[in-house]
Amino acid sequence: MSRGYIVIAQNTPSVDYLQQAYALALNLKLTQKEVSNLTVCVDDTTEKFITDQHQKVFDRIVKIPWNDDAEEDRWKVKNKWKYYYMTPYDETVILDTDMIFPTDVSFWWDRLSTRDFWACTNVKTFRNENVTSDYYRKVFTGNNLPNVYTAFCYFKKCNLSAELFSLIEIIFQHWQRFYYKYLPNNKPEHVSGDVVYALAMRMLGIEHECTNPLLNSLPTFVHMKSHVQNIPHLDQDWCESIPTYYRSYNDFKIGNFQQSLPFHYVNKEWMTKEKIEQMEIDYAIR
Repeated sequence: MSRGYIVIAQNTPSVDYLQQAYALALNLKLTQKEVSNLTVCVDDTTEKFITDQHQKVFDRIVKIPWNDDAEEDRWKVKNKWKYYYMTPYDETVILDTDMIFPTDVSFWWDRLSTRDFWACTNVKTFRNENVTSDYYRKVFTGNNLPNVYTAFCYFKKCNLSAELFSLIEIIFQHWQRFYYKYLPNNKPEHVSGDVVYALAMRMLGIEHECTNPLLNSLPTFVHMKSHVQNIPHLDQDWCESIPTYYRSYNDFKIGNFQQSLPFHYVNKEWMTKEKIEQMEIDYAIR
């Protein structure tokens, strides 16, 4: 059974998602002993920026098929139903590009493989506390949706996953109608991958097959959105309020707290050129 990670990297005028994916790929190669493959899915525009260095680090580079559903959007999420068809692996973990792994989590894979589909439903603050705030998730609490985070999401090539992704596709294609009919409370104004995945699970009645209700269960990650950190009056940009003490990709602190879980830094400027160059040196591809 082949295993690997997958991300969608679609550059916008303001964000270089390909660079984030490159940093993540370097990081996985440096920290993960068993599974470090990263497949990157790109559109026509982003493909033009792929270099020989990218080719050396990415396991696969896949063109997003069936046109670009997010072509006109600033927030590139509408292709997230295509993971099942883009992955070259038998077992896949979906990630967001703006993440790095300070430690080896290879042992998670055997636990994940006990399920056909397993979405992260709990995340941590930088102090390793359970995130309890629904500041960004009123639609989940208001409509009793499973608290799905697609920034870390596992699936197998199997019948359950195929059925789930088929419904996810339909909801993405008609999200306004589905939101109107099935989300009466705190209806979001924009399509969200997390909401679509959660709604599809609820409609199929497979929440308990795809999630784990235990708060301290794996998988998880540190989510650096400001208003979930249990710190009052924190700036929208957490980097303005909380210092980073960074030695290397596997040795850094946020505030005074050493990071060990997959780290979703959110602020795109946190991953600097200097951090990437250090990983390039360690990986010896310069």
